[in-house]
Amino acid sequence: MQEYNIFYGTRAVIFDFDNTLVEFNYYSRKALEAVAKDMSDYFNDISFSPGYEKILSILISISEKLDSEGVYDRNKWWEEALKELNLKVEKDQLYDWTSLYWSIASNNPVYDDAREIIEYLKSKGYKLGILTNDDGEGGNKLQRIKKVDISSFFDKIVIAGTNGVKPKPNIQPFVYICEQLNEKVENCTMIGDDPVKDCLAAKKAGLKSILIDRESKVKFAELYADYVIRSLRELEEFL
Repeated sequence: MQEYNIFYGTRAVIFDFDNTLVEFNYYSRKALEAVAKDMSDYFNDISFSPGYEKILSILISISEKLDSEGVYDRNKWWEEALKELNLKVEKDQLYDWTSLYWSIASNNPVYDDAREIIEYLKSKGYKLGILTNDDGEGGNKLQRIKKVDISSFFDKIVIAGTNGVKPKPNIQPFVYICEQLNEKVENCTMIGDDPVKDCLAAKKAGLKSILIDRESKVKFAELYADYVIRSLRELEEFL
């Protein structure tokens, strides 16, 4: 007897962007290192610097905390880090660090498996969408998406957290992109690397969800998604 495919009936496939279609974490870390170095040099010049290593450690901790809370404005990241260091700067300096950050973090190569699967899904007639959260003040997520050569394959791109669309993990953006694709939620499948913001939220909205866990880092991954994969190439097995 043929095994039941829970993704039968899928007509549209929706992807997260960062760390799903393109590499982001590596370049974000390099950007944080550059900001930490610039902060250290800045405070050395005007008074006393806490030191590069301490600044970097706090930046990493703050970035992980605020990102998990849905705070994507990098200016706020620097403000929170400076509070912990008991330091203050003018707002213009925060913008300078945000510009430095994005000059590095915006370089996002497409994963090989992403390029292959997008071409495959398009050839099979699926509608394709991207649902991703905004980069916050100083960033430009849509511009980052448009920079990659696979962007032309997507029928709809929704930047959650802008234009009245709430950020993930709210269920509203999932319902909204399905409407934009002119499909019912039950006929759409969401694929992302975040077990809560992408997968659990998508399931709550009525979509099917697939977690891409490239390095097998997510504990109890099956609790968040309908299916877990290590490579996007695995999608060819059931889509």
